[in-house]
Amino acid sequence: MDLGKAIGRLKPAVVTAAVDAALRMPPPFDADPPVPLTLLRGDAWTGVTTAIDEDGYRAVLVTAGGRRSTSRSCTVIGPDGGVIGAFAADPAAVRVAAAAAGLAAPRIHGPAPARVAILGGGPLGAACAAAVAAAVEVAQLVVHDPEGLAIDGARAAGDAASAVRDATLIVTATNARDPVLRADWVAEGASIIAVGADRQGRRELDYRLIADAAFVACDAPHVARTLADDLRDCVAEGHLDWQEVTALASVLAGDADARVTADDVVVVKLIDPTPGLLALARRAIG
Repeated sequence: MDLGKAIGRLKPAVVTAAVDAALRMPPPFDADPPVPLTLLRGDAWTGVTTAIDEDGYRAVLVTAGGRRSTSRSCTVIGPDGGVIGAFAADPAAVRVAAAAAGLAAPRIHGPAPARVAILGGGPLGAACAAAVAAAVEVAQLVVHDPEGLAIDGARAAGDAASAVRDATLIVTATNARDPVLRADWVAEGASIIAVGADRQGRRELDYRLIADAAFVACDAPHVARTLADDLRDCVAEGHLDWQEVTALASVLAGDADARVTADDVVVVKLIDPTPGLLALARRAIG
């Protein structure tokens, strides 16, 4: 079976349900969580993350990249230790991240129509825009991309600051090395989903934005401790404690209230697509 093609044929509703289940699944460890493997030399970077589900199926995601580009491959292993298949994971990882953004959006934004800003007009930004639009009512959609990439149905903004100026829901979908979203650009009460910077050496969020947020959640806090440099920088500066980073699973399950007041700034950081990739592979295998 060509797992990549089989995953590509999955319907959006199936993808959303699979990613939802994967995000809600408790991390499979009883003691200290596993540390992602990383190798960084100059601009060359390789990272390895793993996931295991309740049936004993495993996924190993290898991410390799340089200054601008990144490629991923995922291997799925059965409970008996045999390799079921491997696939180029970039398109599937985009689907996982977008589905996660769509699941998080209504939980952190609330019922009012959203003024959405997307930073990053590539495939990830476009997929996130579609997933968010399917999850919340969108009053306006604005996109900024430094290379001029467009998203269907979105108004283009000339710079990031003007794109997010009156946004109530902001999605960052970039591979930026330096923050693309700064605290003084963001209005009170904004909800932010950071999707793109999922490896060391990448940062989308100004540490002040994280420090000032009333609530910070992450899909995989144990992975973020190694890979999420925007969160790591904020912790290193003493403005955030890892104990203050809530697992997104708790938000999706309704066990944690992301928003207490209308003026709260809420941040969700997405860092690890591996459990979602495993869930999609399991659905494709049948």
